This record gives sequence, C-alpha cells and structure tokens, in this order.
Amino acid sequence: MKDLVTSAKTEVSEQKGQDATQRRVWIKNEAARVGLAETLSTYVMMAFGLGSVAQVVTGQGAFGQYISINIAFGLAVAMGTYVGGKVSGAHMNGAVSFTMCVFGRLTWKMLPLYICAQLLGSFLASGTIYAIYYEAIHNYCGGNLTVTGPKATAGIFATYPAPYLSLVAGFVDQVFGTAMLLLCVMALSDQKNKPPPAGCEPVIVGLLVMLIGMSLGSNSGYAINPTRDIAPRVFTAIAGWGSEVFRAGHCWWWVPLVAPSVGGVLGAGVYKAFVELHHPHPSEQNRVQVEDEVIPLVKRV
Repeated sequence: MKDLVTSAKTEVSEQKGQDATQRRVWIKNEAARVGLAETLSTYVMMAFGLGSVAQVVTGQGAFGQYISINIAFGLAVAMGTYVGGKVSGAHMNGAVSFTMCVFGRLTWKMLPLYICAQLLGSFLASGTIYAIYYEAIHNYCGGNLTVTGPKATAGIFATYPAPYLSLVAGFVDQVFGTAMLLLCVMALSDQKNKPPPAGCEPVIVGLLVMLIGMSLGSNSGYAINPTRDIAPRVFTAIAGWGSEVFRAGHCWWWVPLVAPSVGGVLGAGVYKAFVELHHPHPSEQNRVQVEDEVIPLVKRV
C-alpha cells in the first residue's frame, strides 16, 4: 500500500514537473504570439495559393486552369485563417490590418507587427514554392526568367496588369476589389447582422476571396493585398527576374501596394455608413420585438 501511495505521489510530482516545463516553453508575450501566428497563417495561405499558380503555369493547362487558381486561393485563405485566426485574427493582408486600425478594431502600435509578419510569411512562401517548382519553372521557360512574354513566369509570384490595362484603370480595379472584400468582411463580422455560424467564418471568407477572383480577377490578378504582392515581387527581383519586376506594366508595382488600402477603408466605411451605424439599440430592439408579439393579439380582438 505504501508503495502504491509513493508511486502515485511520484506520478503526480512528475506530471507537475512536466506541466511546469510546458508552461516555461509557452510564449507569454502577446506580441510574439500574434507575430508568429500571423506569419504562419500568411505562409500557409501564400504557399497553397502560389503553388496553384505555379502548377497551372508550368503545366501549361494540363494540371489546372484559371478556375483552379480561384478555388485554391479561396481554400488557402480558409486554411490560413484556421491556422492563426484565434491568435492574430489571421488578417494575412496589409489592407485588412490597416482598415482594422482605421476603424479602431486594431491598435496602431500593432500595425507594424502585422505588416512585418505578413511580409515575412509571403517572402518565405515565395522561396518555398520557387524551390519546389524550380525544375518545372526552368523546364517551362528554358532557363530564361522573364516578366512578360509568352513564357513569362514572374506572374507565378506577383501580379501584373493585362496589356490593355492603364494605371488609372488598374488602380480603380484594385480599389474596387479590395473594397468589396472589406465590405463583406465587415458584414461577416457584424454580430448584429447575419454572421456565419461559429467555426465557419474561415470557409465563408475563403469563398468570398474565390468569388472576387472569379468576378474581378482578369484585369490584374486580384492582388487586393499589398503584403501579398510586394514580398513575392522583391523575392523574384532577388531570385533572378531582376529589376524588370518593378518596371513592367508601366511601373505597376506601386498600384497593388497602395490601392488596396484605399479600397479597404472605402469598403468598410460604406458598410458602416449603410448598415452598421443604423442597428437599433438593444433596448429599442427588445421593445420592437415585444410590440411585434402584442400586435397580432390586438388585431385578433
């Protein structure tokens, strides 16, 4: 009996020791946890998304079409949101983070952390996909890494405008696409409207991104995300495509860097002005519900 008690005490003490060890391993600093989660969620989104583009381009249509990129990026956003959603919110988009700061849903001091995490996750994902598809890319283009032309491969990583698209039209395109994204994101997060069931939010946001790609993607590749575009662009400049990645499309690079933030604030502002600001106060809403319940009785009398 004494041996059993001693053994039990030993097991309890060992378990306490293990718990204490685990607690010491955990990162208690909130900024560090947010940064790590945002980096990983962005990495997951970009790895799946860029991988789908690389497969379609290097496979020359044998392993997917434009629709498969739309679906893959939508699912990639969903998976990224599941990875870091409870910790950082899984913005994975500098325009989203900036808009959240403008409307008071994220403190401004956290914005640099989010932007840096998103840039890092996007850059690392670009390097990963380039390494995985290195032979496929060089087989496809014959070792000539170009930004434009029939065998261009820079578009696997960053977005470029269609030949007919002007800078002004492209800017409007990016503003509108990101505005629709943030308008719908604000609606999905509005608890006084019709929010999706708990746990389904990432899937719905992924479907939203897929919808934007299927309806607003042909002009310039629907970047709608400054950090998603500039980090892979810098990577391609370093990896062999050179400075042409910044000169192409009449120096297109700054459009997906600036326009999405403008569009994000615009779209979120429109939702607040048209819907969110006009929700009835809870007490007034309860009064209306009571009146709705009483009126049919009065009418029957």
